[in-house]
Amino acid sequence: MVQIGGRFQLIRNERFWEHLAALGIPEERAKVVDATKPILEVRIEGKDVTISTILDDSTVSSNFILNEEVDEKIVLNILLKSTITFNENQLKITSRGPNGETGTRIYDFTDTGIIMTLVAEDPNVPTAKRYYQRI
Repeated sequence: MVQIGGRFQLIRNERFWEHLAALGIPEERAKVVDATKPILEVRIEGKDVTISTILDDSTVSSNFILNEEVDEKIVLNILLKSTITFNENQLKITSRGPNGETGTRIYDFTDTGIIMTLVAEDPNVPTAKRYYQRI
């Protein structure tokens, strides 16, 4: 079994800024976010899962409980209702936004890193992938 927890450096994105722009983030801001290379830290302790994004001197963390819906505040102070599940080498977060829209973040872990897939319910929002290398 692959080790799930650890620290991971973003190495590249596929269709990430397009995904953000289709969700309503202004295009220029989406491109700036796309150009950053944050570190992702994943910690699992029993049923508690913490996923932190670290960029320069800033850390943003989301705390989850396996198989339970929790409130998750993301950028721009948007409050989501999110549930995280774990299966084999994958963490999957299903979220519902304030207007009922849904999306999924899938973290597929390998020995060398993570492939994060972002899927929106809206077919007009392109699926994005983020590739992280274990550090």
